[in-house]
Amino acid sequence: MKWKYREKAVMEEALIRELKDAMGLPDYMLAVFAGRGIDTVEKARDMFNIDSAPLNSPYLFEDMKKAVDRIEYAVKKGEKIVIYGDYDVDGVTAIVQLYLFFRDRLKYKKIDYYIPHRQDEGYGLNVEALGAIISGGAGLIVTVDCGISAKKEVEFCSSKGIDVIITDHHIPEGGTIPGGAFAVINPRVSLTYPDKDLSGAGVSYKLVCALAERFKIDIKDEYIEFAALGTIADIVPLSRENRIIARRGFKKIEKTTNHGLISLKAVSGIKEGAPISTFHVGFMLGPRINAAGRLEHANKAVELFICGDAQRAAVISGELNSVNDERKSLTNRTFEQAQKAVEKKFRPDDDFVITVYDPRWNAGILGLVASKIQKAFSRPAFVITKSDDGLIHGSARSLRGINIFEAISSAGQYLERYGGHKMAAGVTLKEENFEKFSAAVNSFLKDRLTAADFEEELLIDCPVTENVAIKDIRAFEMFQPWGEGNPRPLFSMTAVEVREVKLMKSNTMKFYAKSGAKYYNFIMFGYGDGDVSEVKPGVFLDVVFSPSINVWRDEESLVFTLEDYKVCTQ
Repeated sequence: MKWKYREKAVMEEALIRELKDAMGLPDYMLAVFAGRGIDTVEKARDMFNIDSAPLNSPYLFEDMKKAVDRIEYAVKKGEKIVIYGDYDVDGVTAIVQLYLFFRDRLKYKKIDYYIPHRQDEGYGLNVEALGAIISGGAGLIVTVDCGISAKKEVEFCSSKGIDVIITDHHIPEGGTIPGGAFAVINPRVSLTYPDKDLSGAGVSYKLVCALAERFKIDIKDEYIEFAALGTIADIVPLSRENRIIARRGFKKIEKTTNHGLISLKAVSGIKEGAPISTFHVGFMLGPRINAAGRLEHANKAVELFICGDAQRAAVISGELNSVNDERKSLTNRTFEQAQKAVEKKFRPDDDFVITVYDPRWNAGILGLVASKIQKAFSRPAFVITKSDDGLIHGSARSLRGINIFEAISSAGQYLERYGGHKMAAGVTLKEENFEKFSAAVNSFLKDRLTAADFEEELLIDCPVTENVAIKDIRAFEMFQPWGEGNPRPLFSMTAVEVREVKLMKSNTMKFYAKSGAKYYNFIMFGYGDGDVSEVKPGVFLDVVFSPSINVWRDEESLVFTLEDYKVCTQ
C-alpha cells in the first residue's frame, strides 16, 4: 500500500495563534485543520458552530420559486400530485419527506408516489409508467433523485398537458437537461446554489423547506433524519451542508418518533437513544432499506416510514431484515462467480477497467458485486446482466480519483442510456456492443493513467512527533461525521516499539506500543498470519493510524486504529 501525505496548506497566522494559544492544539492538529480547508479564523469559527449554523436558503436554486408556485397552485386547485422516485435509500427517503409533508403538515390528501420496479422497469422515468400515472388523474409530477436525463419522458408528459418538476442531483446525460420540464432543481446544474454535493434526499429536503416557508409552517428539523439517511447511504461528499444535514439528522434518528425508524433500528440491533454514526446508516439501516428495491419492490420501504402504525412497522421491518439476509447471501454467491470469471482473463498491465457479464445475475445486487470486484482487483468495475427487453444493463463502481462517469461518457456511442457520478454509475446497452464498450472505456483510461495509479493509497494528514492527548482528539468532533469527501484523519508515527500483543476474536489484534516516553493502545482489524509473525514484542514499526476516544465504564482512553504498518529494518 502506498503512503501519501496531504500537501501542506497555508493557514492564516491569526488562526494559528487562536488554535495554539486559546485551544492549546499541537502542530499535528493544525495540519488537519489546514488540510481540510479550515485555514482562516472565519472558517474555524463556522466549523465549531456547525450545530447552530444555518443551511443555505432553498431559494438559491434558480427554479425553486417557480416550483413552489406551481405546487401551491396544484394544492389550491386540488390537483393530484405524484412523486416519482428511485428505488434506493436516497430515492425512498426523498419520497418519504415530501409525502409526509403533504399528508401530515399540509393535510393534503391528493398526494401519491411511484417507484419503478428495478428488474421490470429499471432506473428513472419511463413512458409506460408515466402514461398510467397520467391516466390515474395526475395533474403534476414531481421527480426525486431522478429525471435530469429524461428528455423523452418529460416531453411525453408535456404532450399530455402535464407539468413535471425535476428534483435530482445526478449529472445530466450528455450535459443537457430536459427542456420541457416546468422547473429543474439540481445543484449539479445550478449556477447559483453554492453546495453541489447534495443527495437526492438533500434536494428533496430543500424543496420541503421552501414549501414550509411558503405555507408558513415551522418544521424546525422535521424530516431531516430522512435527508441524513439518503445523504450517507448515497455516499455523496460530506461537504459543509451535507455535514450539517447528517449531524442534525443523526440526532433525530437517535430519538425518532417515526414508527418505521424505531422498528428498523430495533431489527438492526441499534438501541433506542444510542448515538448514530455513518456506520449505523451505511452498514445497518441503509442496507435494510435498500433490500426492498433490490430483490422485491421499494414501495415496502416507503410504507415502513409512512404507515404510522407500530405493529405494521414491526412487521415490515422484519420482512426487510429477512430480505436483507437473502440479499447478502445472493451477493456473496454472485461475487464468487464474477471473481472467478475475472480471474480467468484479468491482465493487470493491460486491463484498466473490468467488465464482466452474465445474463443469469440478479439486477438488484449488481452495484454491490461491482464494489466487491473493484476492491478485489483495484480497478473500476462494471457488472452487467440481461434485461427482459433484450438489452443488457449494469452498475459501475470506481476508485477514488478515477472519474467513471467521464469514462462512460467517452464511450456513449455504444450505450442506450447511462447516468451516475464520478464513483458510481449505471449503463444500458445492446449485447452486441458489450465488447466495443469495454474496449472504448479501457482505451480512455489507458490514455490517461498508468498501472501505478491503481495502487491502493493511504492519504495521511501528517506525521506525529508530539504526545497525543485526548483533549486534542476531542476537537475532531466538529469535523464529523466521517465519510466520502471527509475521511477520518490519519497520522503516522515512526519507530514505535511493540510491547504487549493480544489476539482477540473476529481476527482482531490489540497491542501496546511505545513512542517516545508514552505508551499507546493500538487495535488492528482483520489481521492475518503474516501480521501475527511480524507484530511481536520488541519489534519496531512505522505505523499509520486513526485516533479515537473509547469510553468504558465512564472512563475515557485513546485508541489508535491501525490502517497500515511497515516493519523497521534498523
